[in-house]
Order: sequence, then structure tokens, then C-alpha cells
Amino acid sequence: MAFSASVRRLLISSPGDVPREDLLIVQQSINRWNGVYGEQFGSIIMPISWGTHAAAEFGQPPQKILNRQLVDKCDACIAIFANRLGTPTDLHESGTAEEISRLSESGKHVSVLRCRRPVDVGGIDLIQATRLDEYITKIESSALILDYSTDAELARHAETILVAAVSREEAKNDFQLEHLSGREPVAEVWPRVDAVDRSGKRNWHLVLSNTGEGAARDLRVETKTDSPHGNSWDIITEREGAGPDLPVLAPRSEVRFHIAASLVSAPQVSCKVSWTDPRGEQENVASLRLA
Repeated sequence: MAFSASVRRLLISSPGDVPREDLLIVQQSINRWNGVYGEQFGSIIMPISWGTHAAAEFGQPPQKILNRQLVDKCDACIAIFANRLGTPTDLHESGTAEEISRLSESGKHVSVLRCRRPVDVGGIDLIQATRLDEYITKIESSALILDYSTDAELARHAETILVAAVSREEAKNDFQLEHLSGREPVAEVWPRVDAVDRSGKRNWHLVLSNTGEGAARDLRVETKTDSPHGNSWDIITEREGAGPDLPVLAPRSEVRFHIAASLVSAPQVSCKVSWTDPRGEQENVASLRLA
């Protein structure tokens, strides 16, 4: 059955050494997101890359042409680095660096990932690697840069980024409509899983993120699994035996709860987040994975 949706362009930006397979994983994650969440969000994400969508053109520097043809039309960006920064442009350290800066300064959602897959050290361009490290050091004070070393980690990062990017655009559009109509600001709460490696051990957290301009009140969380091979997750809160419920979650804020995962924990659960705002009872449902 057909449904109405806004089409949002997402730029996939990377130097030439990022594995082709990784770019394919991001595109597959986008396709999966469109199928699972597209109708629910009323948004379809269109992946954009210069290798697929740029047209040959003469008369201007290549990056300036790409900016006009593709970059400036995009609503969000996933930038991926491995061991190269790329070729400098007239204004920035590389084409990818310019695209990050250009979209970020335009108020677009930009996420930066770094590939940490094992590589042959002898095949690394040390000058490029040094330039990349210097660039990462330069921007890390204003960016959360996430690493990945497996297909599952990359897919999980991509899915989280897509939810965050679309939620941000929807919240921005809702805020503009509310400003014009005088309506009260509303909340938009989505769950996700963050994983952190510490001392060789992986720790997971359930993150509840309110990307809206209004407060979410009487926040309630339910997780369940349909798998016969695992138990629902044990989420640790300050009150023993209580769920991760909150009286209020402020706009543009998030809260984290530790997930006590074990060998019998289900690898995937369905997580329903419910809350109230000026519209009344609201809820969002997402599939979450321990990866």
C-alpha cells in the first residue's frame, strides 16, 4: 500500500581507501531503515555519493562542482574515514573535510565514523595517515567520532545515525510549524543502544533520547523478545526492581541506563517508549540489538 513520505538526501562521504564493502553496508542499512521505519516516520532516505550521482562537468574545481550538484542539496551526512584524509581542496584539508564543514555549518546532521578493521601496515600511506590523525584531533573537540571494526558495529552505527538524523529534521520542521501556528512544543523520544569497550570488556547502555522541543512526561519503557533463545534485557536503575521510567525528560536531552547483559540475554528486543506531551499519549517502537 502506498504512503506519503518526505524524501531526505543523505550524503555518504569518504576518501578512496574506505572499503567498498563498508559503503555497501551503509546503503543496505538505509534500505532496511526505509523498509522498517519509512512509513512510521513518513520519511524515505536517499543515499547520495559522488561515485554514483555526480555528472561530469568542466569549468570549475571538482569540489565546487560536487558542492553545487550534490552536497548543498543533502539533508544529512555520514562521513567515514579509514587511514587516509584525502586530496586537499582550495578551502579545506580534503574533499570529505570540506563536505563535513559545509553541511555542519548549514545546520545539517553530520556523523563521523572511523574504520578500525585490521590492515596491512605496509600498505598505509604514512603522510596521509598523519594528516588524518591531525584532522581528527582538530575536530574531536566538537564531534563524537565512533569507531567500528566489524560489519555489525558499522550497521548498528548507521541505523542509530539514521534515526537521529531524521528525528532532528522532523523536530526542526515541527518547531517551525509550532512557531508559525503558536502550538506548544512537543517531545520526540527514541531508544537506542550504545556500546563501549573498556579493558577488553563490552558494556551496553539503553539510551532514551528526546530530540523534540518539548518535555516528555511520564516516560515509560517496555522491552520484550519473541525469540525462544534468549531472555529480555535486565536494565539497571537506581530503584531495584523498577523499570527505566522517568517523570520527565527535558527537550534536547537524553538519559542512559546500564544493560546487564549475559549469555542468556536475547541479542535483539522490541523496545516501546511511551510518554505524554501536549498532544496526549505518544509512543515509539524500535528494534534494538546488542552488537
